[in-house]
Amino acid sequence: MPDTIQAPPQEDQSLKNEALLKKPDAKSGFANTANTFKSKLDQLQLASKVKKTLLTHQTGQWFTAIVLLPWVICALYFNLVASDRYVSEASFLIERSDSGGGAIEGLSLFGVTPQASNDQRILETFIQSPDMLNFLDQELSLKEHYIESADWISRLSPSASQEDFLAFYRSHIRVTYNDTNGMLDMEVQAFEPAYAKQVTDLILDKSEVFVNEISHNMANEQLKFVRSEVELAEKRLKDFTRRLLNFQNETGLLSVEEQGAALSGIMNELQAELIRSQTEIQTLTSYLNENSAQVTALRQRIRALQSQITTEKDKLVDSRTTSLNDLAAQQQELQLDLDLATQAYTSALVALESTRTEASRKLKQLVVVSSPYQAEDAKYPRVAYSLTNILLILLMLFALARMIRATVKEHRD
Repeated sequence: MPDTIQAPPQEDQSLKNEALLKKPDAKSGFANTANTFKSKLDQLQLASKVKKTLLTHQTGQWFTAIVLLPWVICALYFNLVASDRYVSEASFLIERSDSGGGAIEGLSLFGVTPQASNDQRILETFIQSPDMLNFLDQELSLKEHYIESADWISRLSPSASQEDFLAFYRSHIRVTYNDTNGMLDMEVQAFEPAYAKQVTDLILDKSEVFVNEISHNMANEQLKFVRSEVELAEKRLKDFTRRLLNFQNETGLLSVEEQGAALSGIMNELQAELIRSQTEIQTLTSYLNENSAQVTALRQRIRALQSQITTEKDKLVDSRTTSLNDLAAQQQELQLDLDLATQAYTSALVALESTRTEASRKLKQLVVVSSPYQAEDAKYPRVAYSLTNILLILLMLFALARMIRATVKEHRD
């Protein structure tokens, strides 16, 4: 019985100890609650002071109207309203398909050739041209996409003119020429990722068609020119051939040069015969009378040979009539003209065949180095970048307004 009576006091003592331990925790919780309430009260007082400063003081009102309110509106627009713009990129260049080399322009270790640069610049202009815009609008309803797929600020106005449409298109496509590697880098923006890739693919297809059309048109123009040159060379060849035939018919000589060579041979024989006859008469007169029959006959032969030599010589070089030398010079001139006309005609035929071959094959082609892809994340608008720039601009306007106000106030005082 005594044992049972002493137990309760031990339990009471433990309960008292627990109560004593719990009392400081309650005080600590009350203190934390008080501190939190005080902190919130201080924040409310600070917010109230800021609100009072922005709404009651003139400088604060100006700051609110010029900086704070516009920036908040812009922040709400970019974060809640602005439509995402997705980007599809591609890199490409133009390759010449000439037989001389197979090297891709722009990737050469020796740099980009001027012709390659011109091709890229022409293609860059075409991609941003009204022709490309009309083609994209016909194939993909580009104008409808710009109007219906974006918010009311980012979209194209439904009443936009063709010039406004072109300006909006150029602001959503970027084509730059890389001087280092000779490639064109293109970035296409659209309000849907799949549509952006579709537009990029269609631009590349149309660009390749454009490159082929331009190269073939140039080749056809060159082919037309070469054909006219062949016709002219053929006409000149026929004309000089007819002149030579007329000359041969008039002179009765197939080749004046050969005729002159024959006359020269005859004169050489006559000269040799004359020399032999003169030697023989000197021998006869040494032991025969001058009036002897043999000497008289030999003298007549010598005179006949001299007369014949004079006649044949006049045929070659007689200044009073058309000599064989003059005829040879005329025929040589006609033959030279004929030879030159023949060479020109042959060269024209070779050029015609080469140009026809060039015109019938693919002269240039579009090489896509980096193919378009479908974006997963929107690249535009860049919210942080845009809001930072807007804030800086608004602060500059606020500072300018303050400076103007101070200047006006100073002049009034």
